[in-house]
Amino acid sequence: MKKKIKISQAEIDYLKAKDRRMSDLIGYLGEINRYYTPDPFTSLTQSIVYQQLSGSAADSIWKKVNKILPKLTPEAVAAVPESKLKEAGLSERKVNYLNNLAEAVLENNVQLAKIEELSDEEIIEQLTAVKGIGRWTAEMFLIFSLVRRNVISYYDLGIRKGIQWFYGLKSEPSEKDFKKFKRKFSPYNTAASFYIWEVTAQNLDQTFKNAEELSTANKVVYYDSPIGLIELQASQGELLSLQFQKVKRYQEEETAVLSASKTQLDEYFEGKRKEFKLPLRIEGTDFQKSVWKQLREIPYGATFSYKEIAETIGNDKAYRAVGNANNKNSIPVIIPCHRVTASSGEIGGYGAGIWRKKWLLK
Repeated sequence: MKKKIKISQAEIDYLKAKDRRMSDLIGYLGEINRYYTPDPFTSLTQSIVYQQLSGSAADSIWKKVNKILPKLTPEAVAAVPESKLKEAGLSERKVNYLNNLAEAVLENNVQLAKIEELSDEEIIEQLTAVKGIGRWTAEMFLIFSLVRRNVISYYDLGIRKGIQWFYGLKSEPSEKDFKKFKRKFSPYNTAASFYIWEVTAQNLDQTFKNAEELSTANKVVYYDSPIGLIELQASQGELLSLQFQKVKRYQEEETAVLSASKTQLDEYFEGKRKEFKLPLRIEGTDFQKSVWKQLREIPYGATFSYKEIAETIGNDKAYRAVGNANNKNSIPVIIPCHRVTASSGEIGGYGAGIWRKKWLLK
């Protein structure tokens, strides 16, 4: 029978105090419900059964194993005919793994009777000596059976993907990055793991670029356009960004500039407006700003090539840099980067999707 893992307020407060991004993540997700299996042998047996199986397939096999072995002990596993376990759906390899585990416990090579007295690394060392149990399985056992408080696994894909998103890394974290994260949140890495797992479980990595985006001091509204949901952000009376989003990420709070932005977008999409008159906060390099200035000069209904934009700013060889500046434009549509195409006549790229660029140019 599973029991709920209790995360203390002291653990939560510690994690929040160590990093504002973690504080925002905890605030966004709220309470995390995770459960553990108190009986160590049952927990380890289940881990072996579930290896490399989908949840539904593993659940089905696990139920059959429990019918065959209503009292799950090392003695019972050692005594049951292998054919019975195979009838439950277990492969020969997994049957061998279960027998290896039962033998290791019976011979006291895995000291379940005194498991609480052992350190995390001592437990991992004993378990990984059993064929069929790797370090990841041992680390999950520490969390989901013994409820050890300072465990996080580099061998877990969800953890690596979550840390990648948390720090805004371009690729999965190196062991150095992982150790940095682990040191920061020690001695409560188990609680940190629960929150990091939710990044991919709740698709936060598909909604927010990184943990920095979980909260914003800016004012935000959403606009339902013909080409998708638009998120508008403003601060101190200036429009900061226009982004296409799949969902509403923040609480809305309308201001004068955001209201004006929505009105002008209405007029634009209805064909009644050809250019926008809004106070914009444009942040970038001098080169990027010069490109964005030229974008606003492109007439409604016209297109320029990347090379033509480069020529207008006095550097005809900078057409690739013009493309990069286009990609950095944080206020598309209003700063019409969609009006820039390839010299060959091809439509070129568009960060919000080629289909949107085609729609805007039609």
